[in-house]
Amino acid sequence: MYFSKGRGTRSSTSKTPVKATPTTHLEPLQLVWAKCRGYPWYPALIIDPKIPKGFIYNGVPLPVPPQDVLNLKKNHSHEPVLYLVLFFDVKRTWQWLPPNKLEVLGVDKSLDQAKLVESRKPTERKAVKKAYGDAMQFRKQVDGEDK
Repeated sequence: MYFSKGRGTRSSTSKTPVKATPTTHLEPLQLVWAKCRGYPWYPALIIDPKIPKGFIYNGVPLPVPPQDVLNLKKNHSHEPVLYLVLFFDVKRTWQWLPPNKLEVLGVDKSLDQAKLVESRKPTERKAVKKAYGDAMQFRKQVDGEDK
């Protein structure tokens, strides 16, 4: 079992395994749990940085990453592989993350449930739950079905 590094909080006692992801295939337009330092695991969408303006995915328009976000990739040149993610937060935050900070969302219900209650702060749990609902709504829109 692997646990997230660099948390700096007591939540490292969490029973949520963070699976090593070299065997997990990640690709653009995939829903993921994404981890940034100082924040709980959070629902996000992998975005192709070369996405054309006005791109519509199964009837759903996707935002194009701003140039300043694209420029941030060079700050992570020590990472061999990076994914651009768009969080389902209120601000719609962008971030470049390595594969070990991403886990597939919506496949393993027990993993999703563990991530939903992982934060010790009620306001963070509420925000993660809302973001998860938004991610599931996005999936429903693009798939045209309940999953």
